[in-house]
Amino acid sequence: MNISPTELKRKLDERKVGKENFLLLDVRNPNEQEVAIIEGTDLLIPVADLELELSKLDKNKSENIQIVVYCRSGGRSTTALGKLKRNGFQDVLNLEGGILSYSDQVDNTIPKY
Repeated sequence: MNISPTELKRKLDERKVGKENFLLLDVRNPNEQEVAIIEGTDLLIPVADLELELSKLDKNKSENIQIVVYCRSGGRSTTALGKLKRNGFQDVLNLEGGILSYSDQVDNTIPKY
């Protein structure tokens, strides 16, 4: 299931005031995060390492806390969503169009690369 950039922005704003609880997971590579990041990102786990790092998300799974996954354009985060679902994570959303769409629709100060 997807979430739009504007809906993610709303959720991030609501989380700041305690009205939302979710984890924003970046599945790009560390060098990409050095170039651009969505403010409010909680965790970076490259998609290639995701299955090895699932323990970092155990609390989200046991407490059924939503995870929103993003990458550059949406491909890797779609893969990550599938991996999370296969490993028992129920409430997972994919940022439609990735950080590029977020930059276009929400925060044009985020560099495109």
